Amino acid sequence: MYRAALLLCLPLLAACTTVEGTGRSQFNVYSVDDEAQLGQEAYTEELKNAKIVPATDPRAQRVQKIGKRIEQSAKQRCPNMANRMTWTWTVVDDPKTVNAWMVPGGRAAVYTGMIDFAKSDDELAVVMGHEASHAIARHGTERASLFNLGTNVVGAVTGSGAAQSGAQAIVEVGLNLPHSRDQEIEADEMGLLIAAQAGYDPRTAIDLWKRMQANGGGPPEWLSTHPSEGTRIERLQKLMPQATAIYQRAQQNTPAAPTPLNAPPAAAPAPGPTSAAPRSQSR
Repeated sequence: MYRAALLLCLPLLAACTTVEGTGRSQFNVYSVDDEAQLGQEAYTEELKNAKIVPATDPRAQRVQKIGKRIEQSAKQRCPNMANRMTWTWTVVDDPKTVNAWMVPGGRAAVYTGMIDFAKSDDELAVVMGHEASHAIARHGTERASLFNLGTNVVGAVTGSGAAQSGAQAIVEVGLNLPHSRDQEIEADEMGLLIAAQAGYDPRTAIDLWKRMQANGGGPPEWLSTHPSEGTRIERLQKLMPQATAIYQRAQQNTPAAPTPLNAPPAAAPAPGPTSAAPRSQSR
């Protein structure tokens, strides 16, 4: 039986991929096309009983406006993956849920509780950029791959059954369980730069995370993960010079060439007119 487990692991070397935007190596047995199909199934399952906000509602229009800019920025920074995603932003009418998510393949939901919690378009863009980064970095199928690997190896050793179906694994592991520490940090940093290049002020992320920490005696559902808010803020503060320089170029309508995370920031441009790119609206 141990030989069976060994043979099961041999093809896994071919499942090593690289995260676009950070260069991190990851294990992922799913193709991009496969994960898009699984993501669509998970999206339908997750929203089957949800109350969807109509597209004509100002809250939905606000999310669509921000989402379009996040999409355009992501396609500039991570073109290989972002251009293969089906970008869809759905608003769920649930004021008690401070949450947002995006399944593999690009379909996303933002809850009205999160819209109300965000003080500005800038803050909401940071949240949406974070969630988009989870999909761009393929975190859901990465976790599902590791989950199914463990299940299959145990099954091969003990003869105790096979892994969950792909869609079931995406829902159970990709949405219902928290991201790993490394995945959360990666999405924080990628999302901050995506939001900045979309023309949203990344400096608002600091206040956002501080309020998240103080929210109701514990973090909201979407932040109930491993990194402490202190660690999260420290990392974002270190990245802030690079993010701010990207944001200032975006405000002057000067596209920035994608730079790897933690690259030395370029000198910020001299102050000038900021009306070239749409500015966020405080709420």
